[in-house]
Amino acid sequence: MIAPRRALVYAGTVAAVLAVWALLAGTGAVAPLLLPPIGDVWRALSDLAAEPSKLLEPVGTTLEETAIAFGVATAIALPAGVLVGSSRLLRRAYEPVLTGLNALPLVILYPVLAATLGVGSHSKIALGLLYAFFPIAIAAARATAGVDGRLITAARTMGAIRAQWLAGVVLPAVLGPVLAAMRVSLGLTLVTVIASEFIAGAAGIGYQLGTASQSLDSPGLFAWIVIACLVTVAVNLLFSLTTHVLQKGIAR
Repeated sequence: MIAPRRALVYAGTVAAVLAVWALLAGTGAVAPLLLPPIGDVWRALSDLAAEPSKLLEPVGTTLEETAIAFGVATAIALPAGVLVGSSRLLRRAYEPVLTGLNALPLVILYPVLAATLGVGSHSKIALGLLYAFFPIAIAAARATAGVDGRLITAARTMGAIRAQWLAGVVLPAVLGPVLAAMRVSLGLTLVTVIASEFIAGAAGIGYQLGTASQSLDSPGLFAWIVIACLVTVAVNLLFSLTTHVLQKGIAR
């Protein structure tokens, strides 16, 4: 639950942004092509809401691509990170590689992915997967390396098999850092998918942003920016709620 005082801070920030926006647009300090009046953006949002398919189909496409990319990346990165972190040799060999690759601007690979997989959903999922993979793998490797070996030894001494000490000792120890990395990765995946749709796409939120921009439809462009922000906040809240429930379940 969001504390009332924190909600007031958020509401105040939004009100301040809207006030500055209304001032700049109302006085003509910024051209309507660059910053349309709030009323025009609201009408564009209302038009989209009046025809749900125009709103839900792009949002659904982007969320589907994001979910697939993030899910596959997590399924690969988590065990890979645990494997690297559980061995001193593998950690010394591969952690610098993972860190180095994570620092690369992977978006430069998009032309290659588009040429190989096409400009449809597959290339966007692949790029989102790459951005999601490295933060999770690095966090899992470092968290696993930090697990107290004495606890594992104690669990083994008491007769725990590998699956039991992994679930009872390693998982609770790495859960916090890994979930934090997963939240970062989820945001990166969503932004990457939208950006790749903007660059070369035929569907999704990014495609709608590109279409509105190319047709100089400023109210439509800002309406889709608002939608993208709301989708990002909703995805983040959903992830926070899910992980909160998961952590409480494991703590029990």
